Amino acid sequence: MILEIKNLSVSFFNLSEVSAPLVRAVRGVNILLAEGSFTSLVGESGSGKSVTALSVCRLIRPHEISGEIYFYSKKGKKNLLVLSEAGLLEVRGSQIAYVFQDSASSLNPVMRVGEQIKEAYETHFKTTDAAARKRTLEVLEAVRMKDVERVYHSFPHQLSGGMRQRAMIAMALISEPRLLVADEPTTALDVSTEAEIMDLLLDLQRSRSLTVLFITHNLSLAAFASQFIYVMEKGCVVEGMKKEADGFRPRELYTTKLFNAQLGEHIKPKSLIEI
Repeated sequence: MILEIKNLSVSFFNLSEVSAPLVRAVRGVNILLAEGSFTSLVGESGSGKSVTALSVCRLIRPHEISGEIYFYSKKGKKNLLVLSEAGLLEVRGSQIAYVFQDSASSLNPVMRVGEQIKEAYETHFKTTDAAARKRTLEVLEAVRMKDVERVYHSFPHQLSGGMRQRAMIAMALISEPRLLVADEPTTALDVSTEAEIMDLLLDLQRSRSLTVLFITHNLSLAAFASQFIYVMEKGCVVEGMKKEADGFRPRELYTTKLFNAQLGEHIKPKSLIEI
């Protein structure tokens, strides 16, 4: 076990509706992440996937948040929702890292890519400039970036979408985190680049014993890559599934409809429930 989300609820102010001033974006969510696993959190847009993921390291400022989020380390478990800001900084970035879908807006447009990645390393480690630069080039190579020196000195707009996403993955990995939260990292990419990024994420997860929480609305990607899938609808987890020998076997009506709609009859395991 590396992460345990217990009864998480998150609410925001709804400024457009006087009669209903609060929007409950997440309601009583329970999720377990096994260490070293590739786990997907799937659902339609607005189902609460990203709010759940961002709540782990308190990257959002909701009006109300309740529940418990336990991160397990060698020193024991920590409830990230009540951890001090200083304590959270010891976890965020160094032990839990994020990759977001829009690399163009996540990267600083007026700062060279290599310097941004190097800065992420220097934030968490006492190091020399030369050592940090060497580490940056190593991690750029680890994410299968070609001509790493050119990439290091490039600005974000000089790189393709796929290269920028690799740079974001490099930035997340440079501190050797135990948990990587990938929030729809392939959404803005073409199909071939999407496949390359997924292959990279899976290779990194296996080779580094990395735990990955993959947020997506693409059930095909989730079913292909994951050992576990949690399905969200209207702020709730409606089903959690473990991959079996013949694939995933949804039992809830909503999950079954989602599998039928996205995966199709021709690649759907025989064991999936028919409606």
